[in-house]
Amino acid sequence: MSLSLFRLVLPVVLGLCGHLALPAQDMSLKQAKELREDTRTAETALGEIIIQSSSNPPLLKNATLAKDALGRASGRLDAYINGLEKPEDIYAGGKKYPAPANVSLGAVNVPVGATVVHVPVTLDKASPNTVIAFVRVFNGRGGRAVPDTTKPVIFRPGDPLTKSIAFTIDGMSEGNTVKAVQPAVPDGGKRAGNGIEISATEGAVNEAVLDTGRAPLAFVPLGELRYTGTPETIQFDDKGGPNSFSTSLSHGRTQPGNGETGYYGTVDQGVVTRGPEGLVLTSRRLEKPVPVGSPATLYPFLASMLSGHRTPETQFKYGSVEWVVKMPNRKDSWPALWLVPTGGWPPEIDVYEGFGYNGSWRFNASLSTNLHGGTNNNRTFTRPAMSMRMSTFGLADTLDTEFHTFAVTVAPDWITMFIDGVETMRYANPFKGENWYPLTNVAVKALPDSAYADGSGDMILRSLKIWRSE
Repeated sequence: MSLSLFRLVLPVVLGLCGHLALPAQDMSLKQAKELREDTRTAETALGEIIIQSSSNPPLLKNATLAKDALGRASGRLDAYINGLEKPEDIYAGGKKYPAPANVSLGAVNVPVGATVVHVPVTLDKASPNTVIAFVRVFNGRGGRAVPDTTKPVIFRPGDPLTKSIAFTIDGMSEGNTVKAVQPAVPDGGKRAGNGIEISATEGAVNEAVLDTGRAPLAFVPLGELRYTGTPETIQFDDKGGPNSFSTSLSHGRTQPGNGETGYYGTVDQGVVTRGPEGLVLTSRRLEKPVPVGSPATLYPFLASMLSGHRTPETQFKYGSVEWVVKMPNRKDSWPALWLVPTGGWPPEIDVYEGFGYNGSWRFNASLSTNLHGGTNNNRTFTRPAMSMRMSTFGLADTLDTEFHTFAVTVAPDWITMFIDGVETMRYANPFKGENWYPLTNVAVKALPDSAYADGSGDMILRSLKIWRSE
């Protein structure tokens, strides 16, 4: 019986090995998988033969040799199948991004007489990007927050999913309470659940969650320094070209799609000038609106742009960009530091945007980053972070009165933002292999009848550096 089974299996083994000798391009993935199922069947049969042939040494030897040969063939098949089976692209070529993590506050009570409460903050899943939650503790029934304040909790990719944040409290007699809420949408995530009421309860235990997350990264440029611009050396003209930035976007001098009312002006209009502190990118109300298109749309404001879409020295696939700037603070101005690929928008990487048309925006302190995904002028996702402040990272709220250093590193796996050398946000990179260029600009989003005169409309650029690793 064993010999008969071996005679049946042997042609299968020889046939499989012969099939595997064919050039790889002659076998489809479907054929390879079908053949791999055949090898599993043959391996099982040979295993039975080996078990049954202990009293027949020649048969045992031959069956063992055949099984070893079949194992090598199966190994080649597995490698071939793995080579054909590409892992799923969760980013769909830069058009998708994993769903944001939900952030919730955990229920907690404190011992009677407690002077500190540790509020647990939890993500419902691992996040592909930094998530910054904001927690406020305030007075409840008899209990007091000392003071009523809001604090950030930063979850960097790979951090544990639960952390805690400590607040000082008072008046926590038995049954007295304080309250905790998330007063703002978490940067890079979603707000989930309601606020919590924290009671003083005899025997309650409230301890800090040990934070085993990593420390923020320090900025280290990626690649070789390929471009260094100072107020004296940065070149620009209305068209752009080698070693010279353009004063327009790649598609023109207006952006009606996002409600901008500023016209990206020309050199003759004085959009960029050399001043005592640096290169000045200005925005202002025009004496006479600029008509664009037919029928004409009137643009009553001057906006400024330095775009590297025609400047090869500034373009890179992977590398770093660093700006040293002082921000404007004029109401309805929209300064930005960003990256766009030479292949067209989207995608887009926003290193900083200043939403001066938003009443809650504080030019001295507010920060924003974002990713925009999609293709062929069709945006399919964004992942914004708009609630963080300079103080979130221990930095001074002086964006519009002092120079600060903004940087971004685009690596194959990560896009990481920095301010004054400190990591602020990190995103898993969904945009593989794009060729990026930098844009530095002050847009305007003011109503047509606005005086547009509240504060300074100038961004001052003191330095621009670009490193390229690929």
